[in-house]
Amino acid sequence: MDRKDIWEQIGRILQSESFTGKDQLKKLLEVLFNNMDSQTSLKPDRVIKELWPEETKTKRSADVATEINRLRKALKSYYEMEGTTDPIGISLPNRSMPTLDGSKEKRWIVAEPRDVVEDLEPPPAPSANPRRWLKTVAAAVAICVVTYNVIQIESGDRRPQFGRLDSTTLTIFNAKGKELWHKSFSDEFWPEYYDHGLGQRLWIGDLDGDGRIEALFLYHPAGNPYSHSTTLICFSDRGQEIWRWTPGRALPEFVGTPVIYFTFGFVVLKAGQSGHRRIVVSSQCHPFYPDQIAIVDSKGKTVSEYWHSGILNHLALADLDGEGREEIIASGISNGYRQATLIVLDSDKVFGASTEAVRPEVQLHGVGVAQERARLLFPRSDLNKDLEVYNQSGDMTIDEGRIRLLVSECSLNPNCVILYEFDKSFHLRAVTPADFFRSAHKEFYLNRKDDHPFSAQEEAEFQKVRCLVGCKTAFVSVEIP
Repeated sequence: MDRKDIWEQIGRILQSESFTGKDQLKKLLEVLFNNMDSQTSLKPDRVIKELWPEETKTKRSADVATEINRLRKALKSYYEMEGTTDPIGISLPNRSMPTLDGSKEKRWIVAEPRDVVEDLEPPPAPSANPRRWLKTVAAAVAICVVTYNVIQIESGDRRPQFGRLDSTTLTIFNAKGKELWHKSFSDEFWPEYYDHGLGQRLWIGDLDGDGRIEALFLYHPAGNPYSHSTTLICFSDRGQEIWRWTPGRALPEFVGTPVIYFTFGFVVLKAGQSGHRRIVVSSQCHPFYPDQIAIVDSKGKTVSEYWHSGILNHLALADLDGEGREEIIASGISNGYRQATLIVLDSDKVFGASTEAVRPEVQLHGVGVAQERARLLFPRSDLNKDLEVYNQSGDMTIDEGRIRLLVSECSLNPNCVILYEFDKSFHLRAVTPADFFRSAHKEFYLNRKDDHPFSAQEEAEFQKVRCLVGCKTAFVSVEIP
């Protein structure tokens, strides 16, 4: 099978809703694809180095097996929902089982053509019961109609599946990699804004429940990036622009001063009973400090908004209480406390501004008082206090009842982090300083008057995650095995 076709299929999976927030599984899928031509020589140690570069000494083959099983389940879920009509199937064989042909080769990943339309058996001969025969014929006719429609869709699939960005053009493709439409932008694109691809800049799906597929695209022009705000654009399945939405609005603190909003990313909530979906967008005001989390409806109108004094540059959705409704989880920086923060919002109660009692000079006015579900602050290491103004929350993943969050303690290296793990009730289950953090700590204090090793007491301080909202005590409950 052509490697380009396989990569296009991988791209569809990586950009799918089924893989939203599953950064570790995305990374594992890319690792397996990159080693597809040399699977017999791929060892667990190599996978460990790719997935956990800062934890290679603590990870084992069992950890790889666990991630493989998680990815296998995620792929199964994807093909049962969004990928039902995809032409290529990606699967992970059970390497502990013998191969069918008796060979010793055990593949990590397999790509195979899929038969998305199965052949129909002819209807049975008429029975002695006329009514039963009529029901059988009616059922067969209904199946034939559905099958005909599927075949028609497959033969000329107009449904957008994934996109590609060139210097001035956004191009949208169907499941088979055929171009459906493209849109050119005279102001081009700000390259740095799209450094990590379109994963957090493009969403494709049915936004209003009418059976048609829309594309949501975050556009930030080139030139001076701080001369224009980011724009969220909604396109139809034929590439026609439906609406545009621009973040931010006038606040008392901004009177008489032009402001620009930089959108970090967006996520799309599950459809309600009407079939319509809402969009959660996080944008920061420049040159000031606040971040706006806005709820935008399927028509491009702002429904509600929450304002935070700081930066919330990572978004995720999860049903934390099991009630079937997604909560909004955002992480970044609190300017009021100069610490890494994590915020949880009820998706139906997005309003007001964060309360900044410690630094009232950064308090936002005129929008009311927020009601966060939870608001956490992460302790700063001595290294962070000596090097930076604040620590900062980074990537987070939510999977199988666990919320994992990276907190950056120094800008020397992206691996200079502390890994926090919570359960769905935000009880702290694990805190792991990365190896690079330990080495950075050792190197920084070497030959200084305050030279000291990274102690167990310092490590224990990381467990003191302060809880401003949503807990019965001032700090989160620690339940580390």
